[in-house]
Amino acid sequence: MQTGILFLLIWFTGCCFGSFLMVIGLRVPVHQSIVYPRSYCPSCHSTLHFFELIPILSYLIQRGRCRHCQQHISILHPLAEVLTGSIFLYTFYTYLFFPKEGLFIIGLVSFSLIFIISDLYYQLLPDRLMVFFFLWVFLGRLVIHPHPFSFYLFSGIGFFSFFYLLYQFSSTSIGGGDVKLLGIIGMLLGYDLTLIAIMIACLSALLVNFPLVLSKKNNYRNFIPFAPFIFFGSFIAYSLQDIFNTWFIMS
Repeated sequence: MQTGILFLLIWFTGCCFGSFLMVIGLRVPVHQSIVYPRSYCPSCHSTLHFFELIPILSYLIQRGRCRHCQQHISILHPLAEVLTGSIFLYTFYTYLFFPKEGLFIIGLVSFSLIFIISDLYYQLLPDRLMVFFFLWVFLGRLVIHPHPFSFYLFSGIGFFSFFYLLYQFSSTSIGGGDVKLLGIIGMLLGYDLTLIAIMIACLSALLVNFPLVLSKKNNYRNFIPFAPFIFFGSFIAYSLQDIFNTWFIMS
């Protein structure tokens, strides 16, 4: 019973944290303060009361609509809250005896959600947040490095250089923010797992975007936010790194 209550509290804490990360992802790219003004409806700009900000519960009670103007609230809000809460709980359960790595992963999840929201809404990965993400990964890899630290450092430099040249001298649709992000992911995962992450990202982006092109809901010339797919591939590669490393050794 007590264990169940503890897990519920950890999950709900993660949901609250996810709600705050949504605010950062929505405000920082457009140079708004994350403290002031208080949370408001983007449609009618009514200030939201505390009972309208309870993660998940408020969305369900209000049936996904603003209490003041009845406009729909994006489903991304409860999804981000549920996802963050679930990852918090998974991380606590999995890394209970490895607190340094658990904290490192929580930071990775936090930055990931911020960048995903920013890319989905604005197709922008803010440089000021990218600097903090780089520092988090850099310092994390100084402490946690199954391979020599130089392995991760040179991997990051290599991937950044490759995609920077691709960005500068080709007609590829990759953005400047994606170039910096892939460099940091290279430092996070190392060159072998980064290749896996990129392959997963490209495949998942194709699987999501191809049906939209066929249904004419998205033109193949339109840019699609790629950061969500990069992070998806990265977390798959990070979570299954033991399996992939074994595969690399056997091959």
